[in-house]
Amino acid sequence: MLAAATPAAAALPVPIPHALPAADRSGTDTHVQVQQALDAMVKAGAPGALARVDDTTGSWTLTSGTADLTTRRDIPHDARFRIASLTKGVVATTILRLAETGRLELDRPVATWLPGAIHDADRITVRRLLNHTSGLADYLDHPSFRDPQSYTRRTWQPQQLVALADGLPRAHPPGERFTYANAGYILLGLLIEKVTGNRLGDEIEHRVLRPAGMTRTRLPLTDPHLHGPHATGYLLPEGADATDPGALEPFTKINPSFAWAAYGLVSDARDVNRFYQALFSGRLIGPASLEQMRTAVDTRQAPVFPHYGLGLATAGLTCGEKWGGTGSIPGYVTFAFADRDGKRRMTISVNVQRNDPKAGEMLIHGVDALNRYFCGTPYPAGPVAGSMPAPAPVPHGRRTP
Repeated sequence: MLAAATPAAAALPVPIPHALPAADRSGTDTHVQVQQALDAMVKAGAPGALARVDDTTGSWTLTSGTADLTTRRDIPHDARFRIASLTKGVVATTILRLAETGRLELDRPVATWLPGAIHDADRITVRRLLNHTSGLADYLDHPSFRDPQSYTRRTWQPQQLVALADGLPRAHPPGERFTYANAGYILLGLLIEKVTGNRLGDEIEHRVLRPAGMTRTRLPLTDPHLHGPHATGYLLPEGADATDPGALEPFTKINPSFAWAAYGLVSDARDVNRFYQALFSGRLIGPASLEQMRTAVDTRQAPVFPHYGLGLATAGLTCGEKWGGTGSIPGYVTFAFADRDGKRRMTISVNVQRNDPKAGEMLIHGVDALNRYFCGTPYPAGPVAGSMPAPAPVPHGRRTP
């Protein structure tokens, strides 16, 4: 999750800078403060960055950099992008809505509805899939996912993805601790289809997108295109020099079947903010279900992304933890968080996925932008101990909140 992003231990941690540049600490106006953080993300290697805020005073959007390194066009304020693991919050909300109507139960084994789908299906509950304590391996750790140029060009069936993960060694026994696994959410997508008899995209549309007013959001199955306004997505190939002006490869057109229920949604910043407003204001699920979504486990990514609930992660800001999520997929990285009642929301989209050791500098400025909006001050990167994990889900087994 860094973002993806979701909190899981990173195999190759990315160091957090010891301090944000002094120049980034000037100014008092919130717009100026956030603009400085976005500019810092671009300076640190992002082609472009967009931030949208929705709160009780209205809405505003800021951008930095460019939507395309060739044409140098501006980033559209209504740009669509692949929201990656923010998809998990939408899928989790769909599960909670089904639980509220008695269609399923969070503490019953997944084998109740999907017998034989995975080994130990009788020991892995729906809740453990939702909060990443199932112990399942991540299919992204399979050798088939070493090369984005390869796995993003083929069509995957959900059952294939689950089988790949099931064939890898378990991270730990079910319920023992948090280990980020996209396979769990693929299983949840299959579960939704099983108990409803409908396609996942239709259930998401009916139970979440339409009630939240998310008219620009869809779950593509194999369609490789981003329809509507968008920024070109980029990928830094493994081993490439991030300082080389030509190192980034355009990576907008992909077959998203590998992501599906785990991180496959396409949306824009307005719709993402609408989701958190509808969820946290109680329009989508009741108070008891929302409390369950916020019942969190430790991620071992404190203090940046310390906790994960049911499809939701926290960002550890200086004025307290905010709920939402992060996402990373070839082409795009996303941060989106809100205050407890959903009255203040911020979504950040960056049109590149980088997994190089210097990516942490770019990512920490995204956390800084969140802190400047929600807390009114820069994020104090200097005192932070530990490392800034690469966003999740990403290739090569590197993951985070």
